[in-house]
Amino acid sequence: MFLRLVNGRGYFHSLFVVFLCFVILFLVTKGNKSVSFPFLIGMLFHLLLDLPNIPLFYPFISYDFQYIENPLPYWIHDFLTKPLVQTTEIIGIVCLLFIVIRNKLYSFKDIADYLRTNPKAIIYSIEKDSEIIISED
Repeated sequence: MFLRLVNGRGYFHSLFVVFLCFVILFLVTKGNKSVSFPFLIGMLFHLLLDLPNIPLFYPFISYDFQYIENPLPYWIHDFLTKPLVQTTEIIGIVCLLFIVIRNKLYSFKDIADYLRTNPKAIIYSIEKDSEIIISED
């Protein structure tokens, strides 16, 4: 892994790092709440799904990290044998694809532009005859 720091469940699976990344993203996107807050919520749910085998309160509580030279076989084993892992990974991929397709983020430039600006707000309203009207702000 990166600089032999930890395996996938090490330092970067702590609340401290999640909030630090949120603050950095919030500043980089110039306070774009429509990007930074969904990131925060997604990362908190990610940590929730990874419990109990993560150092949730690192660096405030010390943890023994077991370095795994090549974590990919462990992830593949979990993915092939654990239905919960399969379900959460597939849901995550579908959500990511929805965001990419819905916002037409087909290049790195599109992604950078999306993160720098406020995406167009979409307003959903229900008319009297139960039709849904979608209008862009």
